[in-house]
Amino acid sequence: MAALINNVEYSWSMIQLQTNFPGESAKSPLFVDCTAISWNAERKVENVYGLGGQPRKRGFGNVTYEASMTIPYGTQVMLREKSADGTLLGLGEFNLIISWVNDLAKNVTNETVTLAGCLLTGGGMDASQDDTSLPRQFDLHPYRIYTPKVANGSGSWSYEMYAK
Repeated sequence: MAALINNVEYSWSMIQLQTNFPGESAKSPLFVDCTAISWNAERKVENVYGLGGQPRKRGFGNVTYEASMTIPYGTQVMLREKSADGTLLGLGEFNLIISWVNDLAKNVTNETVTLAGCLLTGGGMDASQDDTSLPRQFDLHPYRIYTPKVANGSGSWSYEMYAK
C-alpha cells in the first residue's frame, strides 16, 4: 500500500529540507532550489556455507550510506558565504533533515529522515550554451541515515533504513 498524506501520495512538491547551518529557518530555507535528492543505506549480507555447498547461515557486515543532492550555482554561492574559508569544502559537517509536508492537510503526520554528518568534498560548475539554470550534483558523504524512531531509542542503531 502506498504511503499517503490525506489521500495524497508522497511527491516531490512535499519535500522540505532543513539543515543545522546558522541562520537557516523555515522562512528562509537554504536548499529551496534543490532539484534532486537521493539517499541509500545498504548492509553487507553474505551467506555462510557448510557441507554440501549449501548456505547454512548468514553473516552481516558493515552498513554503508550514500546520499547526493543537486543544487543550482546560486545556492553554492550562498553556501560558500557561510563557509569560514569561502569554499564548500570549508562548510564542515552538517545534518540534512528531509521531511514531507502537505499544504492541504491540517494535521500532517510526516516522516522525517536525517542524513547526519554530511560533508561536501567538492565544488564547481557545469555550464553549456543555452543553459537556463546551472545545477550540479554533489555527494553528501553522510556517516548515518536515520528516522525519528531510531533517534528516540525505539529502534536499534543496527537497522536504520533497511529494516522495518
